[in-house]
Amino acid sequence: MVVICSLNCNGMRNVVNLQRFLSIVQDRKFGIVLLQETFWDDGFIQSMKHMYEGDIYYSNGTDGRQGVAVLVSKYYKDKIKCIYKDKQGRFIHVTYHENDTLVNLVSLYAPNVVSDRCNFFDFVIDYTKDLDNLIIGGDFNTSLSVLDRGSKTCHMNDEPYRKLSKLMNDNNLYDIWRARNPDCQIFSWKRISEGKLQQSRIDYFLISRNMSSFVQSLYYNVTSMSDHSFVIMNLNCTCIERGPGLWVLNNTLLFNEEYVQRVKDIISQEKESELFHRDFLVWWDNLKYRIKRYSQILSSDLAKQNKREYYKLERQINNICSKAASGMVIDIAKLESLKLELSNFEIEKCKGAVLRAKAIWAVESDKNTKYFLNLEKYKQESNAIKELLNENGDTVSDTE
Repeated sequence: MVVICSLNCNGMRNVVNLQRFLSIVQDRKFGIVLLQETFWDDGFIQSMKHMYEGDIYYSNGTDGRQGVAVLVSKYYKDKIKCIYKDKQGRFIHVTYHENDTLVNLVSLYAPNVVSDRCNFFDFVIDYTKDLDNLIIGGDFNTSLSVLDRGSKTCHMNDEPYRKLSKLMNDNNLYDIWRARNPDCQIFSWKRISEGKLQQSRIDYFLISRNMSSFVQSLYYNVTSMSDHSFVIMNLNCTCIERGPGLWVLNNTLLFNEEYVQRVKDIISQEKESELFHRDFLVWWDNLKYRIKRYSQILSSDLAKQNKREYYKLERQINNICSKAASGMVIDIAKLESLKLELSNFEIEKCKGAVLRAKAIWAVESDKNTKYFLNLEKYKQESNAIKELLNENGDTVSDTE
């Protein structure tokens, strides 16, 4: 299964924000990330490549407020191929190959100007007409129904909407989130302007109907790093189950008094065991197992608690936005306060992601590579005796 995420990052040139974002990408195990409105240029890409272990495919426009990119995790680099990218920073097409299934994945950023958006959708219609297993994600800057608009903004059946509908009909695409949530109202873009909340759902995935069974889940997550939300899709084209992966102790547990006291109790209990005096090494292994198992259980409980708090914040933000969409008066100050809490929560999550990244590097990145193994082999061969002179003075290279 690969986790595909789409986000209009509203500019990602600030190094601190970029580090926060990349740590979240790693923490949530996003395999493929579709970014829009990156504001990147070639020089910035070269300066930040060392911060991300995977591949980066990008298209930079002449306008500084454009740019699309596709980030590919190191675990999927061999399965992704870049097919086409435009020169305006609006469109990029990659293919993803998994379990004999070839998926055409497109990241797009539609223009804000109506006439430009119409021309852009005409290009997308012409480009995608022969593509199968198509997934298009990004910022379409166009709503698809009345439910996708909130506050005083209204859904319009204008020319861009008709062009987008033609794209969906010609390629047998559909808005999978709306199909699975026909009556729900959620917004992917929110902005407070002159003390009023503006919001709409203009970020989504359009997928081929025959790909529907591969999509296990699709949902929106609010983030403090952009005025757009994450659109996250779990795509499963294979039935192969993966193992549990690497477990690393979260060092912050050492500041938890309950955890420290419980570990001390475990040590005291184990010291009463007869193995402590009879077979110390076995006793030591048993002790480590008990501490590790307790640490895993407590870490899991704390992670669930943090997740509940995160979703509680997200629900509160969405509830306020829903009230605003219904015409009710909302407390803008409370909304800003909740966003600040969300930002602090994400910063704490980033610290955990950094810790895990260091652990993975310590375990995986310090291994001998094929280059160094071949170098050692060459040195051994260079120091070996390759020829001998026999009793007749002839040179012999045959080892037998």
